[in-house]
Amino acid sequence: MSEIWADKSSKFVLAGPFDDTMPDYYIIINNYVWWAANEKEIYAWMKQCLPNGIEHHKGMVVTLNHEHDVTNFLLKWQ
Repeated sequence: MSEIWADKSSKFVLAGPFDDTMPDYYIIINNYVWWAANEKEIYAWMKQCLPNGIEHHKGMVVTLNHEHDVTNFLLKWQ
């Protein structure tokens, strides 16, 4: 498991992939106030840049299949 940006002041914690049964990357929303304030803009970006648009977002997690999508998301929103 990989984990970065895990301190309280960061927006996200990145975890995964774990194994063959959980091969995805999980961006865990650490700062919900920031997310809620920017959700409309984040969703517009997700619709434009991610293969399944906002369907990647479930609750407090954004699940991505490819490392390049993780990198793009974190470069844009971190």
